[in-house]
Amino acid sequence: MSHRIGIYVRVSTDEQAQVVDGSIDSQQHRLKFFIEFKNEQEKNWGKVVDTYIDDGYSAKDTNRPAYQRMMRDIQSGKVNLILVTDFSRLSRSIADFSMLLKDLEARKAKFFSAKEQFDTSTPVGEMMVYNMINLAQFERKQTSERVSINFHSRGLRGLMNGGISMLGFEKDPTNTGRLLVNKDEVSHVQKIFKEYLRSSSLQSTANILNDKGIRRKLANKKKEQGKVGEKWTVKAVRNVLTNFAYIGKREINRGHKNEDQESLKPWQRYQIVVASWKGIVDEDDFYCVQNLLEENRQKERTRLKGAKNRFYLLSGIIQCGECGRALIGQTSHGRSNTHRYYGHKREVGEDITCKYARFRADEIEGVVVNHLDEILHQAGGLGRVAANISKIMSYQNGDGLAERDRVQKEL
Repeated sequence: MSHRIGIYVRVSTDEQAQVVDGSIDSQQHRLKFFIEFKNEQEKNWGKVVDTYIDDGYSAKDTNRPAYQRMMRDIQSGKVNLILVTDFSRLSRSIADFSMLLKDLEARKAKFFSAKEQFDTSTPVGEMMVYNMINLAQFERKQTSERVSINFHSRGLRGLMNGGISMLGFEKDPTNTGRLLVNKDEVSHVQKIFKEYLRSSSLQSTANILNDKGIRRKLANKKKEQGKVGEKWTVKAVRNVLTNFAYIGKREINRGHKNEDQESLKPWQRYQIVVASWKGIVDEDDFYCVQNLLEENRQKERTRLKGAKNRFYLLSGIIQCGECGRALIGQTSHGRSNTHRYYGHKREVGEDITCKYARFRADEIEGVVVNHLDEILHQAGGLGRVAANISKIMSYQNGDGLAERDRVQKEL
C-alpha cells in the first residue's frame, strides 16, 4: 500500500543565522528527491499529501505549530508516514521522541529519516534510533549551556543580550549591547515615574500617558530598532517602572530571581550589576517606586485573601455575539445585594460599542443549565455528550503539554 507521506522540515533561529545546509529549501529538495528515488525502487512507495514547516523553532519540545498540525493529521489518518532529513529535525528530546513513537504505533503509522535509515521494527534499529536522539538531546543541552554562559559573561560586563531599544534609549550602532540616551524620550520616562509617585496607581498613570499622547516603544520586526506606537496598559507601565536600566544598572537572570540561588549554577544566579550606559532616572525616585509597588501588591493580596469567592459557570467559555470579545465574570455591589454579571473584557483604549455591555449571570447560567438538563433527558443524550468529550480529549498529548507550558509562562 502506498504511504501517505507528511514531509516535516524545521530549522531553529540559530540555524537560520548560520545559514547551514539544513535550510528549509534544502531539506524539502532532499526529501522530494528521496521520495522519487524510493518510488523508482519500489512502485507506488509513497505520495506526499502535505508539507509541515516549522521555521525558527527549536526541537527541545513539541510546542511547534506545524508539528502539532502534523500530529493531528496522523490522528485523522490523513498521514501515515512522517519523512524527515534526519532525526534532529523531528526531536531533540528523549521524552518527546518516546511519546511520538507510542502515538505512531497506536495509529499504525511510522516515521522515516532519509539520513539514518534504521528499521525501528528490530531491537537493534530501535536502539540505534534512541542513541541518535540521545546524542541530539546532549548536543542541544550543551549548546544551551554555552549560550547561557556567554549571556552571563556579557551581562557581568553590563551589556544587553538582544532585544529592542527601550523608551528613553537607542542601541549603540557600534555595539548593540550598549544603549545611548534618546534625549527626545527622556522626559517621557521621567514623566512615568513622577506620575506613579503622585497617583500610586498603574491604571491612572496609563490613562494620563494616553491622554497626553505619549506612546509606547514597540518591537519592529523589520528593523531592530523600536517604534513608537500603541497606547499604554497597566502591564506596560509596570515594565517601565521596574526596569533597572533606567538607573544605569543591569539585571542578570531575572527569571531566576525568586529561586533558591544556592541551588543554581553560577551562571544562572540572579545579580544586579552596573550597566554599560548611564541612567536617566533618579535612583531615589526609582527605589521609592519599587517600595510603593510592593506596598500596593501586599494590599491587593490582603484584599483578595479576604474577598468572597464567587463561581462563574461560563467563565472563559461565553463570548459576545456582537463583537466576539470574551465575557468574564464581574460583580457589582448594590445597597443590599451583590449582583453577578458577565461583561466584556476591557483593554485600555478600547471602547465597548455593543448594544449590551454586560449580562446577568443568573439568567444566562439558568438557560444553559436548563438546556443541558433537556439534553440529558433525551434518548441518547448522554451518548452524544460522551462522544463530544471523547472528541475533545482526543487531541494530541503534545497540545495539552504545550498549553500547560504556555499558561505556566504567562502566570
